[in-house]
Amino acid sequence: MSLKKVIQIVSVIAAVAVLIWLLDRIGWSTITSAIRRVGFAGAAVLCSLASAETILDGAALCAIVGPRLKLAFAVVVNSAGSTLNLVLPWESGEILKTGLLHTQFGSKDALSGMIIWNYIFKLSRPAVSALTAVLAWMLCRRASGTTIAIVCAANALAFLPYLALRVLVQYGAAEGLLKILKLIPGIRRRPSHWLGLARNIDREVRQFWGQRRVAYFKVFAYQAIARMTGWFGIYAGFKFVGLPYGFAEATLVYATMNVAEYVIAILPARVGVSEGTAFFAFKFLGLDPTLGLILYVVLRVRTVFVNGILTPFAFIHWTKGGTSSPGHSPPC
Repeated sequence: MSLKKVIQIVSVIAAVAVLIWLLDRIGWSTITSAIRRVGFAGAAVLCSLASAETILDGAALCAIVGPRLKLAFAVVVNSAGSTLNLVLPWESGEILKTGLLHTQFGSKDALSGMIIWNYIFKLSRPAVSALTAVLAWMLCRRASGTTIAIVCAANALAFLPYLALRVLVQYGAAEGLLKILKLIPGIRRRPSHWLGLARNIDREVRQFWGQRRVAYFKVFAYQAIARMTGWFGIYAGFKFVGLPYGFAEATLVYATMNVAEYVIAILPARVGVSEGTAFFAFKFLGLDPTLGLILYVVLRVRTVFVNGILTPFAFIHWTKGGTSSPGHSPPC
């Protein structure tokens, strides 16, 4: 077993151990009671928001690939990638999504579609997060001015990945990503093929804004609205779990957790990390960290449930274009 695998396994075990310790410190009866308070109506609302996020992200992918990609397939592919990202670090789900799209559209369209999707995502996500940071500065009186200033500054720095990706695409990002794609079984080819393919993809990415400007704005809008479902999910979670916080606090928490995710992304583990991060983020914001951990446990259960239902459909037989049976999947 490689050292990288060992580090990842140890990190996952450590993250889960910390999460269990935190949950035990809160008390399992308290957590169970909080989940029960959510009730059927609360669970339906939270699951609906999670489903809306997945559908909107799928619609964004449809806007890139075009009418050949059916919304149903785009949604389950996105859900499969999100499920993998819940467990593995470093956006491993993007590789899975590229592999699933490859089976329908070939390597060129699959890779270029994912590059463009992630390229715009690096802009839409911090844009929504920065908006919430500004609103938190205007609305929230519970946290100190210094704390909110730190959150706003961190959100400004969150645009750096977009700027970095823009430079990478300009100078050949696809060639680097192809090295990762070649690890997927069944799509390996000679180096000259991959090099020519990479150059074509880079040219397509550079031309996307110039030639498909309406599609660009559609992708940005779908992704931005999808991110807002997470914002409203926190607010809904406050209400259904019975936490003593309102819209202003939900806005501040969303802005904080979004930038915290950038730090989490470099860690070799995912399971338990977000929940533990919520504990310390709430403490940093002057909110009750125990309530923060309970909230994010509820949201995690919700996300696992929704993606767990959709993910298996990504691996069933689909005809070309992502249609399980001809004429039954709605186009984007």
